[in-house]
Formats: sequence, C-alpha cells, structure tokens
Amino acid sequence: MARKIDHKTRRSEIVAASIKLFAVHGYSGVSLGMIADACKISRPLLYTYFKDKRDIFNDAIAGVTRRVAAKYHEVIHTHHSADAKLRQICITAFAMLFDNRDFVCVISDFLAELRRQGNPVPQSHITRHTFGLRRIIHSLIIEAMGNGEYRASIDPDRITTVLYSQFEAAALRIVVTGNAELSESIDQLDGILFSLRA
Repeated sequence: MARKIDHKTRRSEIVAASIKLFAVHGYSGVSLGMIADACKISRPLLYTYFKDKRDIFNDAIAGVTRRVAAKYHEVIHTHHSADAKLRQICITAFAMLFDNRDFVCVISDFLAELRRQGNPVPQSHITRHTFGLRRIIHSLIIEAMGNGEYRASIDPDRITTVLYSQFEAAALRIVVTGNAELSESIDQLDGILFSLRA
C-alpha cells in the first residue's frame, strides 16, 4: 500500500530547503533543479507544488509574515497598556528578523538584484507587512497618548518613523555584520519608549 503524501508538509519542506539554498547561493544562484535535488524529488513533481522559483520565494515570505501577523493580533487583543503592547509588538518584529537571519539576507539580496537590473520592487507580502506594522505602531502611540501613558506633545508620525527605522537598522546589521544581537535592539527600543512616557 502506497504511503499517503501530506502535501502541506511537502510544500513546507520545499520552502525550507529553498531558503537554505538561497542563503548559500543567493536567489539568482539557485535553480529549480537544485531545489528539486535538495528535496529529493523530480522537477516535474516540484512543478505540481510551485509554478516557479519566485512562487516558492513568495510562499516563504507569506509564511513568515502570516506567522508574525498572528502574533501581532494576539498582542493587540491583550488587556495590557498601549505602551506594553507597543513594546511587545516591536519585540515580536525584532524577533522575526533575528529568528530568520538567513532569510533576511536572502530578501536583501533579492531586492538588491532587482534594483541592479532596473526592475521595480513589486508589491508583495513584505510591502503589506511593512504598511501593517507601521499602522499598528502609529495607532498604539496615539492610544498611549490618549491614555496619558505618553506625553501629549510628541508627534506620532515622527515617532512611528523613529521606531520603524530601528527594524531597518537591525535588518541592515544582520545583513552587513552578521553579528547583530536581539538584546541590543531591545535595549535601544526601551530607551526610545522610556523617552516618550509622561
């Protein structure tokens, strides 16, 4: 009797193997044949799961952003103060970057390659995640101001930009130095949030 294939698990295995290959060879240096070989499946079988390499890449990004968005949702629906929620949202976003260091490097390489080729950066899960995270940060700052947790004189737009720039800086440190630490980013975050408090 043939063993039943769990297609969801197979897709996840293909994505995981692809991320490892992308991390070593870069997005442009990986072929579908390499992915099929790494997964120990045929190329025609690979095509039953994904139409091309970009489809695999997009699925990987979607998986990460879905998981972290679910965590944001959990934090937002707690009964903590707006300040505590904002801190936890930011820590969750930092953890996503640091827990997926290889993939952050792959995304950076992919975006750089698009720019080198003169191609526009497509609207993607990354773009939607970026806008969503900025909206959450902005709304929690306004909520904290309304609750008297933060000074009424602060500019929510500017502070949103300051906080979001911390994620960009963390991603750059991950890509460039390879030795960035989550604890350093949290320390910087805590300093910023402390300066906002009433």
